[in-house]
Amino acid sequence: MEMNSIADWEEWVKLARQNPEKFERERKAAIEELIMSQPAQYRHRSRQLQWKIDAVRRTSPNALSSCIRIHDMLMDSFYGPNGLLQAINLLGNADGGEAARTSCPTKAGRCIEFHKKKSS
Repeated sequence: MEMNSIADWEEWVKLARQNPEKFERERKAAIEELIMSQPAQYRHRSRQLQWKIDAVRRTSPNALSSCIRIHDMLMDSFYGPNGLLQAINLLGNADGGEAARTSCPTKAGRCIEFHKKKSS
């Protein structure tokens, strides 16, 4: 089962409520299909990430807790040590910053500031 629209989402929700076992089989099949559609060099990392997500889902007391923990993983991968933001900043500082800047388009754009989530 694919999820390309709201109607597809509603079908997934209906399946999860009516037949959780079939939902789980379909979910795993959809994930596998997505992983296999990626170039070979990314598949291993994708499987590792999916394993981690599945572990969070298994160890969370409920769906909301699972969602929050997975969201926190995403934020850590962006803002945390060796995260995407750090990698972007390192690119901007390559060769004194000139090499990275000159390879970028010169059109002006609107910058959006991202704030790190405060730990509770």
